[in-house]
Amino acid sequence: FHNQSRFTMTMRPLLSLLVTVVLLFQPVASLQTVSANSNSATFTLYDNGSSQNGVEMEISFDQFHSYVASSNVDDITPSEAFAIEMSSHIEVSKYMAPKPVIATRAYREDGELITDFDQLLPNDSTSQNRRVYLVAEGLEFVWPFVEYGYNQTVSDKVVPPTPGTGRVFLESLSETPRVFRVYNMATEEEANAIIETALSKTGDGALKRSTVGSAKGTDGGIDAKEDRGRTSENSWDYDSPAAKKMIARSFQLTNIEEDDGKRDGLQVVRYIPGQGYNIHPDYFTTQDDSDFDFHPYSGGSNRFATVFMYLNEPEEGGNTAFPYTSDIGSLDDVPQHALDMFSSSSWERRVTKDCYTKLGVPPKLGTAALFYSITPDGQIDESSHHAACPLIKGTKWGANIWIWNKQRYGDLRTGEPRTIQMKNQCDEDVYISWERKDNGVIKPGGVLQMNSYEHHRFKASFGSHKGEKIAEFTVQSEPVEGQDWIIKPPRQHGLQTIDSSTNDNNDVTNSGVEVEVLNYEEHEVCISWEWNEIIILASKEESVIEAFEGDVFAASFLSCENEPFMEYTVSASKTQIWEVFEDNDEL
Repeated sequence: FHNQSRFTMTMRPLLSLLVTVVLLFQPVASLQTVSANSNSATFTLYDNGSSQNGVEMEISFDQFHSYVASSNVDDITPSEAFAIEMSSHIEVSKYMAPKPVIATRAYREDGELITDFDQLLPNDSTSQNRRVYLVAEGLEFVWPFVEYGYNQTVSDKVVPPTPGTGRVFLESLSETPRVFRVYNMATEEEANAIIETALSKTGDGALKRSTVGSAKGTDGGIDAKEDRGRTSENSWDYDSPAAKKMIARSFQLTNIEEDDGKRDGLQVVRYIPGQGYNIHPDYFTTQDDSDFDFHPYSGGSNRFATVFMYLNEPEEGGNTAFPYTSDIGSLDDVPQHALDMFSSSSWERRVTKDCYTKLGVPPKLGTAALFYSITPDGQIDESSHHAACPLIKGTKWGANIWIWNKQRYGDLRTGEPRTIQMKNQCDEDVYISWERKDNGVIKPGGVLQMNSYEHHRFKASFGSHKGEKIAEFTVQSEPVEGQDWIIKPPRQHGLQTIDSSTNDNNDVTNSGVEVEVLNYEEHEVCISWEWNEIIILASKEESVIEAFEGDVFAASFLSCENEPFMEYTVSASKTQIWEVFEDNDEL
């Protein structure tokens, strides 16, 4: 019923020198330091964005470089080989993905991608051991929270310091939603230049009433309209020298390669007293477009992170507030003169209360708020709703950029025509899709030539065009003719779960089990694995599906395209029963 080769993973032997893993339950900031040895490195291993359950590791120079030779993959890099090997020492997270999840990138605590052994040696300035974070294939690095008020300096190789401001560093403000205050993001000269450019624009590009909107228009773009909940003015800056610096710095900060197709442009906003922006999310959902996959964990694209830069310091008000966080103040802290500016039933008055009782990032020249709309395991974070607090005194200037994890929604028809040759080197049919739409099938060894456009992103799958992604390709600007996409068989890396209580030579196997599925709903239910349809069950119908321990299945009403209302994780039991009904909170 689904690709069996994905589960029959070859279990390769562990390294001859097996590292003892130790779970750390103390805060990261209090880690013991270990004297540096140029031939070995001691570091603590974490899941992406995590601040708990770190595993202390020690590896040698020779071990690091042996991972490539033992990977059985021809074109693997030392960086990827290291991340894959480390995946056997800690549980890597990716929502709805079968276990074990494979990491293909590893990052240091200061944001550096691990590509060389020397990066694992202790910090030169503090002698503290490094922290390493594993990122699952298809997901993006998320800065770890660690603890409230924790300061993390960003590597100069990740975000080069701006002359006159010092090194960029993050102050942790919230774990859920993930919010940071960023220092030294812009100079006063850069901030003033962006403001001056906005003021100098005329015609359609001039400052005007801000709009909202996420629905797709008839031209494929995003419809926008004025809304009572957003009262600022804004303009867009794509190409001024200062804007280009801010855009590049924002991509660097989020560790995503700069790509015009992964951003919405630099939006410049101005607020005067009384103006603000009501509580809202930055992410998109299927309510915006049911044909677009907005879920990063399943290969989709969404606004991943927001970088909001403060270009000046208003006299009072203007914080970026996060109303879905815990209370940090009381209503007694709300100035009466601020409340008196708005009617008792207005959103401005309600949001003003949140601005003094909930988490907020204050506007300070040269700093920025960094917050994530996507969780480290690839889910949409509904707690990331935020608001621009109504300004009380002065003028507030800001500039923000939305960074996408992949090609952004609303930019599907941009670019010039291009031709692509898709070549299937797999042993079975490959199904090609664009934005979940069928674009053809390529037989083993076959070639499909297609006319497309710059920035379009295609997906290759087995089984059907709605199947799990095995490869993807984004159309480039060059060459104009004959861009080649070689579709290779997906890599499969054998992993063993390390447990200090087991013998080093134990063989770990994962044999098949049977799951009896009973649909107690009054409606038809679709059972899926990795968003692939497995079976449709009518009301009161039952069926048996074959699976493996750790598989995660989902149940959706009517169609697997709909959001799941229930999930089931397969256990080790040879026979088991999954009773499907919406209020079943047993699993």
